[in-house]
Amino acid sequence: MTTSTVCGKVITSAALCAAVALVANGCAGSPDGVGPHPGHGASGSGGGPTSPVGGQGDDAAAADAPVFRLAAQPDGSHAFDHNRHTASGDKILLRFQNDSGIPHDMVLERDGRIVGRTPVITRGETRALVTGLTPGRYTFFCSIGGHRSDGMGGVLEMTGD
Repeated sequence: MTTSTVCGKVITSAALCAAVALVANGCAGSPDGVGPHPGHGASGSGGGPTSPVGGQGDDAAAADAPVFRLAAQPDGSHAFDHNRHTASGDKILLRFQNDSGIPHDMVLERDGRIVGRTPVITRGETRALVTGLTPGRYTFFCSIGGHRSDGMGGVLEMTGD
């Protein structure tokens, strides 16, 4: 077992990897910066593992997956640039860009369970994730404040083709 010293504490390599993974996945806090994201890590009905992809994204993680591009409206309204998307297959690369001056995230949910999410991002940032999905209807939305209730959401239909 490999150990390292971080901030004066001896930790195992497994613990260090787990901590790095949490930070990379944006799990440091909820959209308001307090505590963990609600439902984070929950595997939804029909959802598969979610893997983060870097800022502009390295599409190698989803070489044959369709890409779902989504952006926040640049005018600051609580809306995405579109609210419906259909894709086929069992994996999808979700790429979310924030063109707004307001912080946003993108959460993917099925049957009330979170199956994927990006961290909260600000103007000019892009985050992406690769997720395995079974055929069916998923909702996507911004989980910050009242953005979802203001209409910042939509539907993703996955077909089994």
